[in-house]
Amino acid sequence: MIYPRWFKDFSRADFLRSVGLYVTPERLYLVRMRKSLLRLAVLEAESRELPPGDDPASRKQALSETLRSFLPHFDPAKDPLYVCLSSDQVMSLELFLPQVAGENLSQVVEYEIERHLPFPREEIYYDFLPMGNKGDKVGLLLFAVRKRLVDEVLEVFSTFGAKPRGVESSATALSNYLLFCNRGISGPALLLGGENQDWEIIGLNAKSNGWKQEAVLAFSHRLPHSNWVQGAGRELFYSSLRESPRFFGWGNAAEFFRSVTEEVPQYEDLLDLGKGKLGSDEAMADPAFLPAAGAALRGLREATFALNLLPGAKEEGRGRTLSWLNTSLTILLLIGLIAWGGSYPIKDEIRLRQLQKENQKLAPSVEALRREETELNRLRKEIAFFSGLKERRGVVMRMLDELSRIVPNNAYLSNLRFHEGTVELQGSAENASGLVPLLERSPVFENVTFNAPSSRGRDNRDTYSLKMEIERFKGNATKP
Repeated sequence: MIYPRWFKDFSRADFLRSVGLYVTPERLYLVRMRKSLLRLAVLEAESRELPPGDDPASRKQALSETLRSFLPHFDPAKDPLYVCLSSDQVMSLELFLPQVAGENLSQVVEYEIERHLPFPREEIYYDFLPMGNKGDKVGLLLFAVRKRLVDEVLEVFSTFGAKPRGVESSATALSNYLLFCNRGISGPALLLGGENQDWEIIGLNAKSNGWKQEAVLAFSHRLPHSNWVQGAGRELFYSSLRESPRFFGWGNAAEFFRSVTEEVPQYEDLLDLGKGKLGSDEAMADPAFLPAAGAALRGLREATFALNLLPGAKEEGRGRTLSWLNTSLTILLLIGLIAWGGSYPIKDEIRLRQLQKENQKLAPSVEALRREETELNRLRKEIAFFSGLKERRGVVMRMLDELSRIVPNNAYLSNLRFHEGTVELQGSAENASGLVPLLERSPVFENVTFNAPSSRGRDNRDTYSLKMEIERFKGNATKP
């Protein structure tokens, strides 16, 4: 699934501060950074020369005095501290293990590590980064450091009440800085450069996988100048040159390219890439500050690689996935969604009550309209009746005229009913049966029948009930 860029950035929004310390045998570089929502800025960038010391005690004393001079620039009790060791103090090598080892890499690495390093397991701190499958093997990049180097730094910081939260190599710090500055990088890339006469080459393979950018640290090699110009270092560079289309450089990268190839390839300077991300670069004019900035990115939740050479780091885990700000925003978002979803029934109920009130206001008017409609329908029926009566007026008059003409004077008519061409007569006569042939001979009536049996009364008269139909007018009929 592809997520919008703003949605990805929103997940990292926070208010944080972090300090990165880059430790080399000759100098210390400190970078203090701040994150305000999504904007990152460098607050402090200081470097100090580390006095040389032949024995561990004098070196520890020199390190303590140098760190003390940094105290005005950060608060060791409040600012999260991340330490980055130079590549000459950290060993790195590639390991390829059988596929079955992928189910429990930590135990397998612990068992195999003494076979690949010149020091006993009890004298080193180590961590590793998976590299994925390499054919039928599982690849990983192993980093290890002498315990005395890390313990020395931890002991000095403890005297100031500070405890570093992570110790890593300059290879991962620089890689994190590169991936932060260029989130759109995809595919293989090379990061080259270094300080003095020691050069380092780092291989990356980055890709975007939905929610976050994934990257693999393919290799990390450090060699002196002479080894790069001649021998295995030169071959390593050319083989990397064929596989990686993009180049990034820092420190003495230009000098490195000129020493190994006649035609210097186009590359992007890592210090220039950080200008747009971190604002002004005046505080970080020296490229040696870049590893310290890369280490500080871990405290700002902007690091891709989470290498940690601290003792017990594996047991402590990889840290929080959500900050307090993200957690609060997530809770507020869930509350908003629940309130938004629950508001629909409430809104429907409010609308229903409003409609009921409007209906109650309109009820008298609607009832009046119904009464008017009923009266209108009644009037329409009366109009239709009288209109029909008007249309049938000629037939009625003809029927009445014909009855008055043919009915004898001794016959009486008590009731006459006319409906849809049918006439019913009730009355009395001296001879009721004689009325039938009289009416049949009329050109107006036809199908004359008794509707009920006739009976003779005390007055010696017959009661009758006749039913007949009105004959349609014919062309030769006599008009009244």
